[in-house]
Amino acid sequence: MPEPSQTDQKQTATILLAEDDPVVRTMVIEILKLEGFRVISAADGQEAYDYFKEDPAAIDLILTDVVMPRMNGKELGRQCREDVPGMRVLFMSGYVDNRLNPEEDLKGDADFIAKPFRPAELLSKVKDLLDGDTTLKPAVGN
Repeated sequence: MPEPSQTDQKQTATILLAEDDPVVRTMVIEILKLEGFRVISAADGQEAYDYFKEDPAAIDLILTDVVMPRMNGKELGRQCREDVPGMRVLFMSGYVDNRLNPEEDLKGDADFIAKPFRPAELLSKVKDLLDGDTTLKPAVGN
């Protein structure tokens, strides 16, 4: 039996998704699961952080909305990276016009995708992060 490729191994990764919009959350879960990823979903940053604390080693990537109730995505990313330095975090937001400037608001947390995005754009960003590409540029959704 042949060895699994790196791509096959990456697609068994576990992604912790924090998204407060149930329609967007369901769509993102479907995109990721169709590609073979395991997904743990949360309705806000606090719920996601509670899942993260249960077993941080089980999480390969955090995919989080930036603007959420209780705990925003920026705080979620900060807390998870305090617990596990180097934790991969991909931020997403639909507020890239006047409410959010990813370069200024997220500072060193530059891995960002703007909503709305195409499934292929999301999967490309996720796979790049899982493969360790740290020179990502923010993707612009259509």
